[in-house]
Amino acid sequence: MSKRWVNTTANGSERAQRFAIAMPIQYRPLSDLTWLDGQVENISRSGVLFRAERVMDVATLLQMRFELPAEFGGQTGALVVCRGEVVRTLLPPTEDAPQRLAARILDYRFVRSEL
Repeated sequence: MSKRWVNTTANGSERAQRFAIAMPIQYRPLSDLTWLDGQVENISRSGVLFRAERVMDVATLLQMRFELPAEFGGQTGALVVCRGEVVRTLLPPTEDAPQRLAARILDYRFVRSEL
């Protein structure tokens, strides 16, 4: 009998497949007008882990936007605009290392535009 390996979370639910990809991301709390810059480390259909210019508290609602690479979207210029929630803050081990945020994607839409 063959067993299929399934990546699960701590509570036993199945985790979405993650893609390690480096790409720019912009983000901001829903209450702010100014975009902050970040760098995606990995992404899935349910969330994103990225290096953050500014760390936010867990449960902060935020807006994110990034251009989907052609290998995922099939064409260039597909801007993804997401609403999300910070689920984890990863502080750097040293002062010169980047801080990171993990955010759950609550909803998203595709926009034909440039960052």
